[in-house]
Amino acid sequence: MTDKKNDEKLKPMLHEGHHPKNRRDFLAQGFLGMTAFALAPQALGLLSQSAQAAVVCPTSVATGMAPVIIIDLVGGGNIAGSNVMVGGLGGQLDFLPDYQTLGLPADFHPSLSGKINSEMGLVFHSDSGMLRGIQSVTQGSTRANCEGMIFCTSTDDDTGNNQTNPLYWLNKAGAKGQLNQLAGTAQTESGGNTSAPAESVNPSIQPVKIDSPQDATNLVSIGNLGTFFVSDSSLKVEKILNTVSRISEKKLETISRRSLPDQIKNLIQCSYQQTSTQVKQFVPDLLDPTKDTLVTAVFPNIANDSVQRKSATIAKMVLDGFIGAATIEMGGYDYHTGDRQTGEAKDQEAGQVIGRILELAARKQKDVVIIVLTDGGVAANSTIDNTVGGRGKFGWSGDSGQRSSAFMMVYKKDGKPQIRNANARQIGHFKASSASVENSALLTSNSVVNLSKAMVANYLALHGKEGMLESVVGDDPFRNNLDKYLVFNKLR
Repeated sequence: MTDKKNDEKLKPMLHEGHHPKNRRDFLAQGFLGMTAFALAPQALGLLSQSAQAAVVCPTSVATGMAPVIIIDLVGGGNIAGSNVMVGGLGGQLDFLPDYQTLGLPADFHPSLSGKINSEMGLVFHSDSGMLRGIQSVTQGSTRANCEGMIFCTSTDDDTGNNQTNPLYWLNKAGAKGQLNQLAGTAQTESGGNTSAPAESVNPSIQPVKIDSPQDATNLVSIGNLGTFFVSDSSLKVEKILNTVSRISEKKLETISRRSLPDQIKNLIQCSYQQTSTQVKQFVPDLLDPTKDTLVTAVFPNIANDSVQRKSATIAKMVLDGFIGAATIEMGGYDYHTGDRQTGEAKDQEAGQVIGRILELAARKQKDVVIIVLTDGGVAANSTIDNTVGGRGKFGWSGDSGQRSSAFMMVYKKDGKPQIRNANARQIGHFKASSASVENSALLTSNSVVNLSKAMVANYLALHGKEGMLESVVGDDPFRNNLDKYLVFNKLR
């Protein structure tokens, strides 16, 4: 006996005047659910190909290249000076005369004994909130296998329009996933707040939103179909899907003389074929971070902490190879409240996310690349915050995109990553006169799109493929000067 009431609930919702056009519309209105959810990025992606092209069911091919996680600090947080050291033409250790506008009083100047930390290669201020966060959740052996670089680049303040996020280009460069190519904790084109360069965007692989264990397991959920069987459910579901596929093929044959493109026929066939494969290969428990003891050891408070919940889920999905590259959006970095303690707490929180990802990579014996970026920057006032949380530093008083930066960290599972020049972890530099970015220094200094391309170039260099930059991003603005923008050597 059918349950008409429940059947009605399961029907998709066609919103008046709003016909579904993209993957998100289909998901939001209920046209894609159950197993189709897992197929949406790959299957719908085929629609963007030429109608004349022969469609081959997409398969995931492992590239052996490091997975990437981008941490997007929303609001224009501090990176330069009070966290990662920046200097003049000579690099990180070519200290500026004064770091006041970057938040450091004279007694915190990096030239003083004990005021810098270089255990991870990339030099941090020894009292950096981000560094404290990283140190609090990592083992020394993990930090010893890290290396990094910083880009001194101006960005616009408090806007998602900075085209900094290289997510799509990283995927094209080789950061591939077995289940989905890209993911993010926000349902946006980049998976975060900061935009991807317009020319990089590939609509067929837009990031799937994942910010909880449930989101991860839903990628391969068989929905209500699984509740019809008590035992051997995956086997029976597979048989049902195979049967539906055959029925669909017969239905397609009956309308083959109509104007339905062959591409659409192949799309439907691929969808059922892939769904059947995923039911067998990607059981929900395999994707659930709460059932991975390595994850729960590093992220012990997934159940009650929203930051741990979303970062643990993304970290597992990326490090286990299910997703190629992903963005974690972190809000609250517009912290120019006049004091220092607010910003210090947020910086430590970001550092803990970075550190937990590094530590999970170490325990899973996986390489990982972490990119940290923000929209704009922040400038300090001349008032010392002597509270415990303020740590005796200048308070943050206002936005300052001229004091922005972005950095990359690399964890290598079998030893410290090698760099090309021990004194050249800094791309671009700050002006001694104003402690702000020298916009004319390099092509990346005042162009977030070029910054994005330089990030991709360094990702490629980690795999000995920097010569492929133009084929990945469409052009090579650096040409014969590319070496000026590269820090990393090949990982192995």
